[in-house]
Amino acid sequence: MGSEQHCLGIPNQCDFSRQLIAQALDGQPTLESISQVRLELANCLPCAQILDVEVRFKLAMGQACRESAPASLQIRITETLQRVVLDDLDIQDF
Repeated sequence: MGSEQHCLGIPNQCDFSRQLIAQALDGQPTLESISQVRLELANCLPCAQILDVEVRFKLAMGQACRESAPASLQIRITETLQRVVLDDLDIQDF
């Protein structure tokens, strides 16, 4: 990430900071990748704050996605998927 480019200090209009943030948060972010971007954005408080908001959002979404459906719904979905033949499905199956 260390390049000749730098943050322009214009939040939401700086392609450099947007690209850095997107790269750091792509896939499964690591503390190392996030720390590296923080260093790159150290001279631009607004862009560093955007990074922090994006990190918090990604963490919150990761937590929300870990929640499971109730067991009864999981069973209904499994049973429905096991007999997926388009002719046999009815709207009440869902």
